[in-house]
Amino acid sequence: MLRNEVRALLNPRLRYLASQQMHYDLYTSLNPNERHILRTGDVKALRRSHFNPKWPLRVSIHGWAGKSTSCSNAAIKDAYLSRGKFNVILVDWSDISHDISYPRISQQFSEIAAHVGKFIRFLQKETGIEWSNIYLIGHSAGGHISGLTGKLLKPQQIGAIVALDPAGLAQLGLPADFRLAPDDAAYVESIHTDTTHLGNPSIELSHASFFPNWGQGQPHCPNATAAEFDFACDHFAALYFFAESVRKPKQFGAMQAVPASCVKHHNCTCRETGSNECTADVYMGGEPLMPKRGIYYLSTRRSPPFGLGNSVRVRASIKPNFLESSVLPTQIFFKG
Repeated sequence: MLRNEVRALLNPRLRYLASQQMHYDLYTSLNPNERHILRTGDVKALRRSHFNPKWPLRVSIHGWAGKSTSCSNAAIKDAYLSRGKFNVILVDWSDISHDISYPRISQQFSEIAAHVGKFIRFLQKETGIEWSNIYLIGHSAGGHISGLTGKLLKPQQIGAIVALDPAGLAQLGLPADFRLAPDDAAYVESIHTDTTHLGNPSIELSHASFFPNWGQGQPHCPNATAAEFDFACDHFAALYFFAESVRKPKQFGAMQAVPASCVKHHNCTCRETGSNECTADVYMGGEPLMPKRGIYYLSTRRSPPFGLGNSVRVRASIKPNFLESSVLPTQIFFKG
């Protein structure tokens, strides 16, 4: 793995990508709506910006076909800035991500991660920001890019990675060296909202895995059919749930799934009462993140605010549509 990382960092094509196809948009409470574009090695731009090493750094990485200026990225940025003094950087790799071939894009994740890692090292060297004060937040493919970035930054260790419905299209069953893994940061949390189409249901990606509404069929999303691609709503739900949790850290109460396979079989119950309503054991997301361990279930409302506070209401099992049922059996990686 180390040999591959060094090769990626020295690759001339990588240097071209870094200078031509990626940039980093900085927002702070002093410039909440006007981005300061930063690039690796551009010390002048960094010094002209409002970056403050005394404030936490939150780096958001979009997924396939995304861009830094998307509404979903704005939701993450606005959530953090609503809480006060933060450096929020939205990574833009849209010149690469808009390739229609996801398999081709996925082969470049290590190179993209090497960029992000090089940029973070540049920031840390120039500003002295603490490694523990850095979080990576990645949606879909961005979750795996975040993990690969964490690997490249070792022996330094960033504070946390949050994977928002981490991608499953080309990452299902990959070894830990090539995807998000728990040791990529001091704490790794994953939120799974689309385990049957675009997301990755594996519980091997993080220290704590959250499955809102069984990880599929989010209540605020329209029903999907094979001809209607509304199921992308489920895939983006994790992003909006997390943004809400940043604004209100105890908004998404969850209960531990015992056994873990009860999420797969849609038959979890509250441990204390055996009923379908209970008080939360932990909270999903939040700011700052509170480290957890295990597999968790939670439910959400049909409209904002989505979180139920410290209440957990177990939803009735939902039968997958025929497109889902053709994918589901091969995608679940629960143990127990």
